[in-house]
Amino acid sequence: MKVSQVLAHIESFAPLGLALSWDNVGLLIGDRDWEVNKAYICLDVTPNAVTQAITVGCNIIISHHPLIFRPIKGITNPLYIKLIQHNIAVICLHTNLDVAKVSVNHILAQKLGLEVLFPLSEESGAGSHRIVVYCPPEEAERISEAAWEAGAGEIGNYKRCGTRHEVSGYFQAGNGSKPYLANADGIRELALEFICDSMFLPTVLNAIHQAHPYETPLILHQPLTNHNPAYGLGLVGKFPSNLSLAEIAQLTKKKLACSQLKLWLAGSKAEDRIERIAICGGAGGSLLSAAEAKAQLYISGDISYHNFMESRIPIIDAGHFYTEYPVLDYLAEQLAALGLAYEVMPLSRHDYPLNMLIL
Repeated sequence: MKVSQVLAHIESFAPLGLALSWDNVGLLIGDRDWEVNKAYICLDVTPNAVTQAITVGCNIIISHHPLIFRPIKGITNPLYIKLIQHNIAVICLHTNLDVAKVSVNHILAQKLGLEVLFPLSEESGAGSHRIVVYCPPEEAERISEAAWEAGAGEIGNYKRCGTRHEVSGYFQAGNGSKPYLANADGIRELALEFICDSMFLPTVLNAIHQAHPYETPLILHQPLTNHNPAYGLGLVGKFPSNLSLAEIAQLTKKKLACSQLKLWLAGSKAEDRIERIAICGGAGGSLLSAAEAKAQLYISGDISYHNFMESRIPIIDAGHFYTEYPVLDYLAEQLAALGLAYEVMPLSRHDYPLNMLIL
């Protein structure tokens, strides 16, 4: 199997175009034509992780956090050199996996036993576009199928969405043109409209061009300010029955195998029962305001002193590492579906728990 095949599969469940603008995702070390036969799945590409990958015979590493985050001026880092010397490719899925249809947070919710209600934030790296194409009525179905197959018409949990309405068109054929229609005035056409995510726009436009019978089809597209509700950072959910703050804290600690966590009461009592919970795996301080508006409790990691002090709702800080680690099993499922062998780095072998002493 080639690295390019792994990348193509990643596009099916965590498109790289979903990543936030400041992020660095995708193939960071290696060549798309390299042959790979076994993947090592981890949160961070550290010397420890690379050594383990070599030991178990892996020639591609799939990690959540980017190996290369800031611009570099030379390949002198011993870790990069070691990876290249051993022909180990590195693919990183960071914020594209954080906001995907099945995201880090969906897996976290599943691990905790939460029923997902809706996204906490609409934030993602993808925008929406409106596409309008004019065509003869007899070709509308074929063009629509081509657009849908290429990725258009997906809104939230709905697929193959679109509208169509009759229009009257006209044209003047120039020298050398080969018009599809003989009449130039009062042409009966259909206007087809679709919504398309920005990362699929070039593919969808090309598919429409290929399916369209006109020599020069009229295709309009424009960016929209609204976002596709299928994507978003963080989630809001609930447990099957309302639990107390203390019970949720203990459940979180047990389910995520945390060595410790912090429960900020924000003036509430440990025995208070909670109906709606917001979650964000990793560093979630930036979404605290959204959590306050939509939930009674926020579960995340890397919460700062000032976040705690200013929060109007209770917070459980279960740690950046522990709230993201569950997604590795999901990545393993995806690689298994691709037919690629893999090893998942055990929680206890990752650098964070291995080097963090709780005194």
